[in-house]
Amino acid sequence: MGLVKACVLTVVIAVGVWAAFELVELWQHDPAKLAAPVKSEPLRAIKLNTDGVLDLEWIQARLKLPKGVTLMELDLAALQGKLLSDGQVKTAVLTRRFPDTLVASLQERSPVGRLRAADSSGNPVDLLVARDGVVFAGSNFSDTMVSTLPWLGGVTLHRSGEGFVPISGMETVADLLVTAQGNIPALYRNWKVISLERLASDGEIVVKTTDPMEVVFGTRDDFFKQVALLDAVLAEIRLHPQNPVSTINLTYGKQQVPVSFSPVPTLKAQPSVEEAEGTPRLRPERPQSGLREAAITRVERRPLFQHQSFQPRN
Repeated sequence: MGLVKACVLTVVIAVGVWAAFELVELWQHDPAKLAAPVKSEPLRAIKLNTDGVLDLEWIQARLKLPKGVTLMELDLAALQGKLLSDGQVKTAVLTRRFPDTLVASLQERSPVGRLRAADSSGNPVDLLVARDGVVFAGSNFSDTMVSTLPWLGGVTLHRSGEGFVPISGMETVADLLVTAQGNIPALYRNWKVISLERLASDGEIVVKTTDPMEVVFGTRDDFFKQVALLDAVLAEIRLHPQNPVSTINLTYGKQQVPVSFSPVPTLKAQPSVEEAEGTPRLRPERPQSGLREAAITRVERRPLFQHQSFQPRN
């Protein structure tokens, strides 16, 4: 009798496992077949869980569910594809909550920069770019937040389906932006355009500020050290306001920081006494100087700024 009971129990367990496996397979691949035997109410609610700014109105417009559809009639895989086709959505998980609720759990991308492109009609359109390089239109972001994002330059967009091919190098650019925003926020607010034109070829990120001035960062050195050095160099430059700076190059490391100055305005000669009395007299004008650049090599000149002269602020 003990052997018989053991055999019967084994058969019951095997049948139960097989039935559960079949139900799971049917649920995942063809849930419509379960609609007949399972009582399902019409869909009455969508619950949204997200870590970003998208709301229920957005997801309803994106899914476009037919009126009166039941929970079991929903094709969750197709609906998930609709959500993921928007670059702002990084991950999307849809689940049924009986009797009449669809639960959508989203993880969103946050923008780190913005760019302006032209649509198919040639009209300008503003787009957002995430840390992983994904480009998207952006929904529900406040105008105040978007206005603080720097513009991206030196970028070429390539179409891919409904969106664009991700921009390469954005992880590195995002690291620079986060480092600057956290350590030199006052300077970061003046960053207007971040150029990626020389990133792939030379490992350089060019920042154009509102001053106007260009700051060149190198990807071969730590960004924290570079922003600390930039803060120190700018503090020294402020002591000499008569020499406006056009470029600061931080790619040479700790030894020296090449600095280019803006052109000095031409000074016109004042008329002499003879000229004032009507007698013309030739007087040479002071020549206009072009861009003056600080020493880059150790052989020709002494560098304008030595690293030892600066103590980066804590």
